[in-house]
Amino acid sequence: MGVMIDGKWHRQSIAELSDGGSFKRSETSFRDWITPDGEFPAQAGRYRLYVSLACPWAHRTLIMRALKGLQDKIPVSVVNWYMGEDGWSFEPGEGVVADPVFGAPYLRDVYAGVKPDYTGRVTVPVLLDTETRQIVSNESAEIIRMFNTAFD
Repeated sequence: MGVMIDGKWHRQSIAELSDGGSFKRSETSFRDWITPDGEFPAQAGRYRLYVSLACPWAHRTLIMRALKGLQDKIPVSVVNWYMGEDGWSFEPGEGVVADPVFGAPYLRDVYAGVKPDYTGRVTVPVLLDTETRQIVSNESAEIIRMFNTAFD
């Protein structure tokens, strides 16, 4: 998996190893919250969830979205199941749902559309505020907690 550095895609992965040689996941980049009355208010149709059906972390956000009955409130874009050296793409394939917000061919283009100088991994899931074109969160555990309470 590649990485973005200052808004440019690099096919080489940056090793995320601890001093002892074990894998060390980098901190999630976007950590805001949907709340009833905050910067990101709970409004139907305002947010879009980007997922890969091949990713278990993204999959659990889809499960919570369904359990809470949010399918009509939060639409979904689905990247192609195959992640090549150019990262997650919206290349046509079974289950792929294109990005209507940025018209992005790759998920990295969504990240760059939000933050042109973004440095970091391009991961799913992504919860995007389509009104402000800001990523609210790309942390699955926080997205499922938002889905569990924000739209009650």
